[in-house]
Amino acid sequence: MKCYLCEVEDFVFKCNYCKQYFCSEHRLPITHLCPAINQYLEKRKRAISYNNFPKNNLINSITKTINLHFSRTEIKHLLIATFLVSLVGMSLNKYRYISIEFLVIFIIAFLFHELAHKFLANFYGSWAEFRTDLYGLIITTISAIPFIPFKFIAPGAVIVGISEKSKLGKVALIGPITNLVMGFILLLFSYLYPYSIYFSIGTSFNAWIAMFNLLPFGVLDGQKIFDWNKVVWSFTMVITMILFIVSYF
Repeated sequence: MKCYLCEVEDFVFKCNYCKQYFCSEHRLPITHLCPAINQYLEKRKRAISYNNFPKNNLINSITKTINLHFSRTEIKHLLIATFLVSLVGMSLNKYRYISIEFLVIFIIAFLFHELAHKFLANFYGSWAEFRTDLYGLIITTISAIPFIPFKFIAPGAVIVGISEKSKLGKVALIGPITNLVMGFILLLFSYLYPYSIYFSIGTSFNAWIAMFNLLPFGVLDGQKIFDWNKVVWSFTMVITMILFIVSYF
């Protein structure tokens, strides 16, 4: 979509005050001279007054992280992306085993990955929201077709306002790490309960999401991690491949 102000095609964000859509550069009311700028400034004034209240820095950061804000646009994009990811997960079994357990595993694998990005970015004091990508949605939809052998899960990404390479790399890393943690937990349960197919499929699904996102290309997490620290990227990729191979066999 195009920005209402500069007409540049970009990820667009809806202003909560004037309801128009703007690019990342003009998303704030003060940058697009919003007609309701006074409401925005008053809200900022209250927020600054709260943040200046004396408290421990760690507690302050954790409080900001817990008090996440989800805009209506972000919730809509998350719902669309989660639905498509669930279809991709179901396509792994050619839609033969459709159950609440499977849906929960697939939804958690995707949502926790994206929310981890948002949590850490907010912890660093950055604005962060999930946005779908048109081409990513198309690729994910195609991957939901049962007989497609290669599955690509990239319906969108969490857009953050961080330019520092180390912080950006860590925000990117936390997503695959979240999937690895869930994958190894599910792997343990698959050995404890070998007759349940839910844990084994959940393990491979988390491993696949982590491995795909670690590819050092384009806007994927792997590119940001690789640019930040190649050793960390290599180690994480090796662990992810081990989990994927173990879950496959």
